Amino acid sequence: IVGDHLILTASYGIGAVSAKMGRSDAKIAWSKPDVLSSQYTTPIVHGGNLYGIDGRADIPPAHLRCLDPKTGRVLWSKDDFGKATLILADEKLVIVKTDGTLVLAKPSPDSYRELGRAKILANTSRALPALANGLLFVRDTDTLKCVDLRK
Repeated sequence: IVGDHLILTASYGIGAVSAKMGRSDAKIAWSKPDVLSSQYTTPIVHGGNLYGIDGRADIPPAHLRCLDPKTGRVLWSKDDFGKATLILADEKLVIVKTDGTLVLAKPSPDSYRELGRAKILANTSRALPALANGLLFVRDTDTLKCVDLRK
């Protein structure tokens, strides 16, 4: 939910839909099949914008995108980024790619702003990471790992 809009996204030909919520009903504000088709990642809302992965694991490429949720307009796209899960912490996007790469990025509607990256897992990672007290818990198909992100 962004303001009075409910944003829905799904892959497999669905795309993204925004519904403006009223007291007793909802009206479709926009519906676009090609801006944000999220296979299994929930988009992040920050500063009134939406950050998420557009694409599927079985049909590459996948793109990291920032959208204006009111219009559905793509503000920027990091093409061929790959599939990933995202969380927001300390004003940063914490992104774990399916190839096991951790990416930290600054959420900005102007452009993609990567702060750093490191390969932290050896196998495929699809699980949403968990963050507690600066400790990031991630897992792949074989390993559960704790990464210390504190200063």
